[in-house]
Amino acid sequence: MARLFSKDYHDRSNSWYFNHAIILLEDGDLWYWHTLDESDNVLFRFYPTRDKREYFSAWVEVLYDPREQRILSFQCAECAQDDSCRHYLSLLRYAYNFISDDILKEKPVQTCDSDSLRGNLRWISNSHSFKLLFEGIYNPGTSKIRIYHQGLEDVDVPGLLKMMKDGEEVSDDIRENYRVFDSYQLAFFEYIAKSGLHYSAKNSYWSLPKTQFADLLLHLEHMPGRLFVEETDEELAFVSQAYPLALRIERAGKKNYSLTPVLVDELSAWYSGYPTWLFFRNKIHKTWLPFKEEVSNAIFKREMQIMPNDLVYYRSVVHNELAEHGIYLDFSEDIELPRVMDSHPKGRLYVKEMGEDILIDGFWVYQDRYELPIGMLKYGKPLVYSTYRGSDAEDKMWFYLSPYLQDKAQALLDMLPPPQVNQLEQNSQLVFRNQDFAALQKAVFRIDEEDWELIIDDSLNRRFIMKIHLEADIQVQRTEDIDWFSYEVSYRHKDLRFSHDELARYFKSKDEFLHTLDGRIFFISNPQIFAEVDQLLARSVQDTDTVYRARILNLPYYHRLREENPAFKIMGDDFLENLSEDLHERKLKRNPDLPSYLQTILRGYQKAGVAWLSMLKHYRLNGILADEMGLGKTIQALAMIAMAPEGSVNLVICPKTLLYNWAGEIEKFHTNIPYAIVEGSKTNRIELLENPNIRLYIMSYSMVSSDAAQLKKMHFDWLILDEAQNIKNVSAQRTKAIKKLNSNYRLALSGTPIENNLTELWSIMDFLMPGYLGSLKSFKDRYLKPEDDHEARQALHRLSSPFLLRRVKKEVLLELPDKQEQISWCKMSPIQEKLYLQILDTVQKKLMPGAPEEMSYVHILAALTKLRQVCNHPHLANSDVLPVPELSAKLEMLVELVQDAISAGHKILVFSQFVQMLQIIRKVFDDLAISYSYLDGKTRDRAEQVKAFESNDDIRLFLISLKTGGTGLNLTAADTVILYDPWWNPMVENQAIDRTHRIGQTRKVQVFRLITKASVEEKILSLQQNKIELFNEVIEGGTGILKSMSLEELKSLFSY
Repeated sequence: MARLFSKDYHDRSNSWYFNHAIILLEDGDLWYWHTLDESDNVLFRFYPTRDKREYFSAWVEVLYDPREQRILSFQCAECAQDDSCRHYLSLLRYAYNFISDDILKEKPVQTCDSDSLRGNLRWISNSHSFKLLFEGIYNPGTSKIRIYHQGLEDVDVPGLLKMMKDGEEVSDDIRENYRVFDSYQLAFFEYIAKSGLHYSAKNSYWSLPKTQFADLLLHLEHMPGRLFVEETDEELAFVSQAYPLALRIERAGKKNYSLTPVLVDELSAWYSGYPTWLFFRNKIHKTWLPFKEEVSNAIFKREMQIMPNDLVYYRSVVHNELAEHGIYLDFSEDIELPRVMDSHPKGRLYVKEMGEDILIDGFWVYQDRYELPIGMLKYGKPLVYSTYRGSDAEDKMWFYLSPYLQDKAQALLDMLPPPQVNQLEQNSQLVFRNQDFAALQKAVFRIDEEDWELIIDDSLNRRFIMKIHLEADIQVQRTEDIDWFSYEVSYRHKDLRFSHDELARYFKSKDEFLHTLDGRIFFISNPQIFAEVDQLLARSVQDTDTVYRARILNLPYYHRLREENPAFKIMGDDFLENLSEDLHERKLKRNPDLPSYLQTILRGYQKAGVAWLSMLKHYRLNGILADEMGLGKTIQALAMIAMAPEGSVNLVICPKTLLYNWAGEIEKFHTNIPYAIVEGSKTNRIELLENPNIRLYIMSYSMVSSDAAQLKKMHFDWLILDEAQNIKNVSAQRTKAIKKLNSNYRLALSGTPIENNLTELWSIMDFLMPGYLGSLKSFKDRYLKPEDDHEARQALHRLSSPFLLRRVKKEVLLELPDKQEQISWCKMSPIQEKLYLQILDTVQKKLMPGAPEEMSYVHILAALTKLRQVCNHPHLANSDVLPVPELSAKLEMLVELVQDAISAGHKILVFSQFVQMLQIIRKVFDDLAISYSYLDGKTRDRAEQVKAFESNDDIRLFLISLKTGGTGLNLTAADTVILYDPWWNPMVENQAIDRTHRIGQTRKVQVFRLITKASVEEKILSLQQNKIELFNEVIEGGTGILKSMSLEELKSLFSY
């Protein structure tokens, strides 16, 4: 009978060390179990009986190859993995003496493991539970903080620290598993290891001097959820924003002053460093105080004293440094501060002649008034108390000299030729001989006008080439035609004046310099200002030699130029100034008077949208409302119609899938607006359009071309395009027909006004304000041909932005509910309606008896299911119908919703109860090349589908069977849910919604319910709202809900 591990026993037992090292064990002293791993090797785990635990290791694991009859590896709980481990050698002897290899004939339990993870599961589990507890943070009576660690029961902490400190050789267990900790946690361990802190292995804590805590906090701030206060068990939370700290200087006695912090909250503790950490209970803020640590500590102890002579230093140098970090330094009102010039000065050079010499005097100019000689830099101090140019000897003040001024002065000297006399430090003056004039002339021309202002004496201004920075003066005024304004243009630099024609001749000549009639020579450093004004003139009509006329809708572009370039000076009358201000503020000075019912309905950002539209209307301008999907563009547009004059007629043109969404919004919020959906036969549509009682017509884009002749006869107050990108095809007959319609005001609604190229924006703007962006050809030449022309795109942005308002959800998060639910209505296609009516006819004839007791509820439920399938897609009820989108209004709507949501960066869940419907949907998205995850009852790789959707940014759509995915999933990557079909029980729908609207979701969730108008789906929705208490008792798929309904209610389900 062979013995277990016999080959390895014989190899080891012959050594002299073996008999000295082994622990003598008797039969039964060790217990063991064994399993089969994924490579068919046998893993043994040996551990001692209770009475042998003090003599033997807690466990020894052995990996054995039964084919080669050799031990592949072993691991001991106490010893390093080497052949001298006495527990391992003792185990070899024990196995040889007391265990037969017959046990290998027993079929062991098979196990599986892998080294794919960052470490073994014990270490991974420890890394999940790892946390730190801090004792003594708030105790001023102790100089140290104890840092306890928890959750590291399987980690050799001292061994890990040795490795982190100097790379010391450690056990395989540490070397193979330490990377289960993230980089921030490892940085913490490295800091602890290299700090040489005292460690109590018995109580699992380190002792950290408080003077080192500020440094350690830099490593801790990226470890959320792991830091706690030992005394209170509160979690320590780092606040990302800097604390709004202010400091205040007040009198402290007769002579001195105190510097103290101004705090909104009660300070629990602070730890000075760079940054300094402020503890407010368990909330930790950081602030960047530029002081030494002893000064910061004195400030928070309220012991910081300032001498009178230091006031000026704190008023200027310290004040500026604190301001760099957003900290305000305040002085009490009773402190009389010295005069200090602490702004950043500009350099000024006076160039003049003296005999045959040329002198340059240099000054630092504060507030464009006080000139300090440049030579004051020689003292090398940040503050000097001095007179200034033009003052008398008694008129002194303090001047702050920033360190960069020394570099600025040196750069000037390096640029100029060597002066014959350098008195810059003594007299702030440089002297050049006349023979060096050519070199001086070139150097002066190279001086940066942003850094140095050159003032050249009249006797020299014809010998130097002067760089000038032009300003454009545009004087605007209204004309008799309210849609136009006139303006004049001139250019100036100090005392110089130029007309546009003068500059046009200069630029056309291609000369490098501009020569004036009096002999002066200039170089224009900002020629782009002329180019910008020239663009304005090209868009205007010339009335006289100097007066131009432009449409008033162009005025915002002029003012936008002024905002971006201070060299534009625009002056005008009150009306034009008000227009400019109102366009900038996106509202009138007085908000519109909303109907009372809208005051409570509209959210704040929606009221702001209505205010913007009202402002455009006031100035007879039009715009694009480009809010992200789900923010309520429809209700904002309806608010403008609700405020339209009594008796006015309005028109909304939208995709046919949205016709009933508009109707639904009106019925929900604006019941006072008489409306009609223009559809049906030609005769029926004409009758509707001639109805004098209709205030709002809603029609699809496809109908506009058919009814263009009738629509042209009408005059609308508001003409609104929903999904306005539908007119992106400039040459389409539909686009041309829409642009010819008559209206007072126009509005485009589109979450994506540009889907593919900029001509789509041109077409929408051409609908709103014809000619504003020029002809299509000039637009393409200006903005499309230079594909990478950043300046061209910026110019287009300046032109379009005053008339485009876009808000995205992240900007208005606080105003949105956590979960927004919206019903999206659609009307059946002709083939859907035909099938639907056929089923109703069958039900009326065969399933609707006179008395309830004669009912066959099973057959009625089957008929209802058939109706619901027709609402989804007629193919589900009749396989002869092709499963294509255009035969189902609801499927067309789904495709539009998904495409819009994906283009806006959202992730979407689509639920349906019918797996066959999901198969049709997935085929549609396959054809559209839209990637998705998929889950129904037959899906085997459920976890992989979920993981792909949650982690892969390219997969933005998840198609899910309601029964399969309604529970047990956590899909917080999604923020949009589409319920393709309604179910009797709203609780089932809510479970589906809760796949994304749950703990871990950090974004607002938008829910769309797709409902077919005038169908059983609308009846189900009504029942959900009116009899919700019954649904709580319904068993899914059963007939309980039907039996609880009256005969009239049942019949109503089959009405049309």
